[in-house]
Amino acid sequence: MPSTDDDTVLDPETEAAIRRVVREELDQRDATGLGGVLRAISQFGSGFVIGAIGIATVVGILIAIDAPPAAFVVGAVGVLLLIAYGWRLPPFR
Repeated sequence: MPSTDDDTVLDPETEAAIRRVVREELDQRDATGLGGVLRAISQFGSGFVIGAIGIATVVGILIAIDAPPAAFVVGAVGVLLLIAYGWRLPPFR
């Protein structure tokens, strides 16, 4: 018999505890010297580096298989969308 419980819904106490722990971790990270501006610059820089590596890899593969020019645009946009999606995952938001 299937369960009727919705595992994705947290009770308010658990959600508040998770938010408190995350907030404390972020505050501790800022207290160690990695302030808001430096953190923003480092995130932008790391995103730029990862994007450059990802796009270079996709372009290299497409050159190796002699793909049409439209595939290069689709591949580059796909890599950038994956990076943007990754930035929305829990460690970064």
